Amino acid sequence: MSILSFNNLLHFHSIWKSISFQTKDERELANRFFNSIVDTELDSNRAELEKNQQQYVNIINKFSILKPRAEKISHAYSLFAEKRKCAWTYLSLALYNKQYDQIIEPESDRMLKMIETPHSKNRIILAPFHMGMHTMSMPLITRYFNKTTILVNSDEIDIIQQWMATYLEATFSTSTNMVPVPSHTSPLKFAKAIMRGATGIIFPEFSYGINQEEEEISFLGGTFKAPIGVYVLAKRLSAKVYPIGSIWNERESKVRFMIGDILDPNTLTQSTFLQKLFTQGEEWIAKYPEQWLWDHLIE
Repeated sequence: MSILSFNNLLHFHSIWKSISFQTKDERELANRFFNSIVDTELDSNRAELEKNQQQYVNIINKFSILKPRAEKISHAYSLFAEKRKCAWTYLSLALYNKQYDQIIEPESDRMLKMIETPHSKNRIILAPFHMGMHTMSMPLITRYFNKTTILVNSDEIDIIQQWMATYLEATFSTSTNMVPVPSHTSPLKFAKAIMRGATGIIFPEFSYGINQEEEEISFLGGTFKAPIGVYVLAKRLSAKVYPIGSIWNERESKVRFMIGDILDPNTLTQSTFLQKLFTQGEEWIAKYPEQWLWDHLIE
């Protein structure tokens, strides 16, 4: 097993988790160490990397807005996909040492604090696109709400729970509930959690993920069959929806969150709601295309 595989990183971190890196030099040293591992991994998997790059090019070419930059975007994404493993390690070390100011941009911290606290008359669903650290960025949001419930692919839950239990303070890791998808019961479990005061989190590209209708919308100069689940659940729960984007700021070694305009399903039709949601995502994706996970489109 590669030392960079997602699950193996958890065990590898146990060697490092007692290290408290307070200075810039210490952080750079850790970063260089993991970069050296990434470089070795890239050399040994060059053929697979080139195959993936061409696959991304073929997908990107379907979207006219990005097509002129397809080769460049694909190359940048491949580099980011490897660098993300190093960034994930850095994120874990910082979380373990409770150095939150080192891993989230100050402006992002300010914006997240401005989101209203959910209650019986103010239900909230966050809709983060698969950008940047995506699933790994979501535990940071638990710091801003008392309870969160996330719809997560079932095969990832055990690994994410182990990561959160290891690197998040107990009050944060225990306040987050994960509902597996695809599952026939996931919409009901998610809805019950929202009605009990939790903040919901749904990745809009797959939503609640089983026997779900889709609606064709304009997207990146082409069309995209958008899952309707975000709208359906928000409508039934009378919940406000906040589009969310997050990227890994390589230069600053921090996570950047972006928050779009609030969407109210009670005042928008399904078509308008979905178009507005994905138009917001489109804006972020066009700005940071190498940090949008194209493999979700391949799936």
